[in-house]
Amino acid sequence: MVRQAGGASGEAALAVESLVYEVDGARLLHGVSLEARRGELLGLVGPNGAGKSTLLRAMSGLARRTSGEISIAGQAIESLAPARMARAVAYVAQGAPSTFGFTGLEVVMMGRYARMGRFAAEGERDRRKAQEAMARTGTEQFANRIVATLSGGERQRVFLARALAQEAPILILDEPTANLDVQHQLHVLELATGLAREGMTVIAAIHDLPLAARFCHRLVLLHRGRILADGPPEMVLTPANIEASFGVRSVTYPDPLTGALTLSLLDPATAAEPIGKGMRVHLICGGGSGARLMYELQRAGFAVTACVLGSGDTDRRAADILGIRYVPSPAFGGISDEAHKAHQELMAGAAAVVICETPFGANNLRNLEAAPRDSKLIVVEAGSFERRDFTGGAATRIYEALSPAARCATFAEVPGALARSMAP
Repeated sequence: MVRQAGGASGEAALAVESLVYEVDGARLLHGVSLEARRGELLGLVGPNGAGKSTLLRAMSGLARRTSGEISIAGQAIESLAPARMARAVAYVAQGAPSTFGFTGLEVVMMGRYARMGRFAAEGERDRRKAQEAMARTGTEQFANRIVATLSGGERQRVFLARALAQEAPILILDEPTANLDVQHQLHVLELATGLAREGMTVIAAIHDLPLAARFCHRLVLLHRGRILADGPPEMVLTPANIEASFGVRSVTYPDPLTGALTLSLLDPATAAEPIGKGMRVHLICGGGSGARLMYELQRAGFAVTACVLGSGDTDRRAADILGIRYVPSPAFGGISDEAHKAHQELMAGAAAVVICETPFGANNLRNLEAAPRDSKLIVVEAGSFERRDFTGGAATRIYEALSPAARCATFAEVPGALARSMAP
């Protein structure tokens, strides 16, 4: 499933203007403004305590705001009678409420109350809508089960079915994939996108950022009760925004299989001194030996280039993601004279060259042959080079003839070694 581009009509189904929410003297939402459009799956993302659940409850009419306006199809929610509000908005909370011995079908039928007149008995249409909702959520097998006996994820899906049975044009979901296994996470989010395609407005708080990016048309990133970013996933889930809100370093890139934005979370963010000062470092790498070093060197303020990298190489993929220049080559082929010359020219302008813990065979031996024999060379070696030599000894002879200025046991030592080499 690839996120559908667009789908929203542009018509605001629900609007929030300058929303402030306070409880016990603590302000949880600070002047939040946003619109959710008809035919759109809008995702709310952000760390714990950012205000996602509070905002969803306020939009559902369940949390009394301190100030600001919330409207549905242009009407202030306080002007809507409870029954009309229930016909307009269906809400599924994070944790399923107590069911007091009801069966799955009985719980789903509760979603029909908003459509039934006072004291009216359920009719054939009500039973049909409840059964359809259970079919769409894959919960038919729980129709006669006591809901209290179901797992957390199964109960969550039953309450989603109850919301669908409500037939409200706006569906609000608070962590709809919580407690679900991978299969049902995908099923629920595919269902949500299908509902949006049918014209519903779906608003969901989602913790899993790659899933949010894959399925949502638009994301709103909340941080400490304020909107940090609002827009398409690729504009919202930037490394800078992720670091500012979640406090972790990341890289983002298109998933090669789904085409959707995905990301790799690296580690907690710490203040990094830009020790590189723009100095260009050239990497001789391949097979994934240089990917993390590329990122760390860029983060430390170095400009980075790389050697000849064949199609499908992990380091080539990392270089593409990070915008690092390298010499391209076909997969599973040797390095041509033209590529070898281009590599030498690219490496010539570098202030330092790093040989990573790269396995060398016949196809990439010329990368090692191009290594400089002077003091600007640094090597990363955690063990014997011979274990990485698949050339019958030719690579080892070249490697042993080198005179590196520094030897690093891990890639983490390289930025410091480079900084020392720059020192007067």
